[in-house]
Amino acid sequence: MLRTATLLAFLLCALSATAQITITEAYFPAAGDTLRYGESDSAATTVNLLSPGPDRQWDFGTQTAVDTQLQIIRPYDGNPEFPNADVIVAIDSANEGYYALTDTAYELVGIRGMLTDVLPGFEYNAPVTPGRAQRRAPLTYQDRYVSTTVNAIAVDVDSLPDEAVDALDEFGPLLDGIDSIRIVSTSARTDVVDAYGTLTINGQSYEVLRERRTETNSAEVLVKTGGIELPVTGVILEQQPDLGDFLGEQDPIITYYYWTNTEKEAVAIVTVDEFDAPISLLFLQGDVTNSVRGPQLTQAQVRVYPNPARDLTTFEATGLASGNYTLRVVNMLGREVIRQQLTSVDGRVRTEVNVSQLPRGPYIYSMTNERGRILTTRRLLVNR
Repeated sequence: MLRTATLLAFLLCALSATAQITITEAYFPAAGDTLRYGESDSAATTVNLLSPGPDRQWDFGTQTAVDTQLQIIRPYDGNPEFPNADVIVAIDSANEGYYALTDTAYELVGIRGMLTDVLPGFEYNAPVTPGRAQRRAPLTYQDRYVSTTVNAIAVDVDSLPDEAVDALDEFGPLLDGIDSIRIVSTSARTDVVDAYGTLTINGQSYEVLRERRTETNSAEVLVKTGGIELPVTGVILEQQPDLGDFLGEQDPIITYYYWTNTEKEAVAIVTVDEFDAPISLLFLQGDVTNSVRGPQLTQAQVRVYPNPARDLTTFEATGLASGNYTLRVVNMLGREVIRQQLTSVDGRVRTEVNVSQLPRGPYIYSMTNERGRILTTRRLLVNR
């Protein structure tokens, strides 16, 4: 009898061990993918995170998307500042991240964009050192990673556009006579794979690993004058306290990612407060393009040419569903300067836009469908 009980215990342990999964590099995004997430407004009432550990059974119920987020993975554009990059992903309407892909990591290696809240009109390229891993492989239960990455933006005051110089004037004599500015951002992150099991959401079940990320970001401003570099973050915040969401040390952000081998999106992304209570939920919208099994629907492709533009530029999109679309162009202050309503014919729209009256500089264009879902957000440069 004792021998039988021992054998049964051994078999149960073995079965439990085989339930563990290993996430491979198959879940890394690649150029041409479009990752699609729905945003729920009921995370606080429908998400039970459960405690860390093996063989968890999560049920997130039926989630309705109040908004949709698209991550369009574009091929590397040859930017010489980031020679190791393989793909580009928009971070927001003014900034985009450059990512390197290897067999073991999908990592952020650089950021290009604009600091519209601090130095409007100023374009920057900021390498991330070392690369900041967004996904790792192989990923297994109880893996733990600690990382610190830094990216610095150097600003030559004499090269700033007029609108950025005007913004600096708000600080009065504080920034008078300076030669250069450096904005240094630091990310300190701890990632722990703390659970595995089955996650059920919207009637679908997935075998998942759960990764808990705790990230603290900080940003400091330093100015150089007469060969001496001085920190001025505290003084700036005294004069412009509304920049507190950007400068100085921020509160830690805790996020849970539920990864699976069968999808390139995370099945769910849950952000929590300091008490580990859910405050937001993004979830895989699995009716579209993004599983590792291959695309299920045609992805829209948007082209703009010429870009940079002088007088006329053409916007052309293919692979569209039937319906109406809105083309918007905004300046770096977020003001809309062009809006056109378009209707797809045979899955295609094409329109010429006159930009000859726009001031020289960068703009952001976007195309949305009738439900407000963003198909693309990219940069347009007017150069005369």
